[in-house]
Amino acid sequence: RKNYARDSISSISETSQYHVEHLTTFVLDRKEAMITVDDGIRKLKLLDAKGKVWTQDMILQVDDKAVCLVDLESKNELENFPLSTIQHCQAVMNACNYNSILALICKEPTQNKPDLHLFQCDEVKATLIHEDIESAISDSKSGKQKKRLETLRMISKADSAIPPPPRAPAPVPPGTITQVDVRSRVAAWSAWASEQGDYEKHRQYHEQEETAEMIAARIDRDVQILNHILDDIEYFVTKLQKAAEAFAELSKRKKTKKSKKKGPGEGVLTLRAKPPPPDEFVDCFQKFKHGFNLLAKLKFHIQNPSAADLVHFLFTPLHMVVQTTGGPELASTVLSPLLTKDTIDFLRYTVTSEEGQLWMSLGDSWTKARAEWPKDHFIPPYVPRFRNGWEPPLLNFMGAPKEQELNHLAESVANVAEQQRKQEMKRLSSE
Repeated sequence: RKNYARDSISSISETSQYHVEHLTTFVLDRKEAMITVDDGIRKLKLLDAKGKVWTQDMILQVDDKAVCLVDLESKNELENFPLSTIQHCQAVMNACNYNSILALICKEPTQNKPDLHLFQCDEVKATLIHEDIESAISDSKSGKQKKRLETLRMISKADSAIPPPPRAPAPVPPGTITQVDVRSRVAAWSAWASEQGDYEKHRQYHEQEETAEMIAARIDRDVQILNHILDDIEYFVTKLQKAAEAFAELSKRKKTKKSKKKGPGEGVLTLRAKPPPPDEFVDCFQKFKHGFNLLAKLKFHIQNPSAADLVHFLFTPLHMVVQTTGGPELASTVLSPLLTKDTIDFLRYTVTSEEGQLWMSLGDSWTKARAEWPKDHFIPPYVPRFRNGWEPPLLNFMGAPKEQELNHLAESVANVAEQQRKQEMKRLSSE
């Protein structure tokens, strides 16, 4: 991506390309108090504060005739803004969390009101892309290709310039490969072992010495993990809603439109209407299951809302995500993490009849604890990964087994996984 601008600037066609993130599009309307770029930035800040800005990666392409938006994956053209339709172009730097914004105000002859498009530009700064577009507009008006060539040379030099040294001190070097590898492997082993009911045995020795402070630290850690799970589920569900809104808007436009020609903004809407990939749905289902396990553990420790309240709260988005995937088929394939026996008992006691029907429809991977599965049935380890990169704090009072023992444990888990993979490959090849 970083090479788009550099490669294209050196080409003969004088078509430059930049990797950008489309933030949002507003219709400029006096009734909505949306007249200037500043109004748009103000509204963007409000949306960002509510977590309602959904960025969409794309390529912004500039040539001597138009500014185009291109799908990063398919390379299909999403939007085409002829230079004559661009009423205003502006770079807005360090105004909010999005610190390098390119603002484009465009109005096609068929439109009643102009659109304001906002893009975040990280790899090549908004000021440079703004210079490129302005020089293209200037050359287009004068009929001479003079100003843009100079601008492209300037952008090329700026893009390849060596950045200034960082002001902050150098980061602390990471541990050795062995240390990092052991830590991640053992995290995976702990999750795997806990699902098999062996975790209690592993920590019995430490439990005798656990103080009230240690118990409080454990509860606090679980609550933090639960909060991050709820945040990620909420984010994903809102993402689905945004895709559904874009799809509905697209359908409405197509019904009312007389010609088959693509209207302004329809290309971006088509991209935004695409649902998330299957692996994101799987990740969300895993977080629902992990969330239920945590609620069962915390049922005596949290109030307002209680664990039972949060179970009811989670079933609403769970129902929506299951519906979005066309039924329980995908969710039923999500094996890890298994629900614990305690979680299954807690849910049986807590759920309404309607919630219970949904839960039972998801099959054995949601309704059977580890003891009900064959002992040789490998359950993959589950270590949650959070959208914002957050990692749970380490509990330092679990004791420190020797590195050799940890390696041994990690290797035994890896061996089981490898054995399972070979069996699966053998089965598939024989089929």
